[in-house]
This record gives sequence, structure tokens and C-alpha cells, in this order.
Amino acid sequence: MMPHMADDYLARTGYKSQQTNEPDDKNRQNNLWEPLPGDHGAHGNFGDRAHSYSMQLWAATHRGWLASAGLLLTAAVYGLFSGKTSMSRARHA
Repeated sequence: MMPHMADDYLARTGYKSQQTNEPDDKNRQNNLWEPLPGDHGAHGNFGDRAHSYSMQLWAATHRGWLASAGLLLTAAVYGLFSGKTSMSRARHA
């Protein structure tokens, strides 16, 4: 029930709450057909802690390779331990 009420509230107030009575700057550039020049990325108090590399993004974009490597490693470990088990059985027999 609450998500429905929140959707109704935002439908009534969301658009208007983002508007202002200030007039537009007539010399303002727009980005309708191409991006504006300059860096318009997110900046703020967290900038000194931000990283330019994400292990999570790398893992998400290389999911197939990671799955293949995991299967190969699992098969190698299984083969290593199953080989030792059969050799130890042969010695005790």
C-alpha cells in the first residue's frame, strides 16, 4: 500500500517540485544534440576518497572468464584430491 501512496504523491508533486520561478539564462548552452564542454561528473566532499577503478565493475564485465576460471580451478582441486585418495587406497590395499 505504501509504494502505491508514494507513487501517487510523486505523480502529484514530483514535477512541480523540480521547477523554479527564476527565468532561464538566455545565454545558457544546452546539451540537446551534443554534450556540453568540460567535466560535468559528480564531485563533492567524497572526491578525495573516490577511486577510478572498481573491482566489482571489472568482475561484472568479465563474468564469463571468472566463471570459467572458477570451474577450471574446481576441477583441478577435485582432480588433485581424488587422485590422492585413490593412491592412498591403493597403498593400503
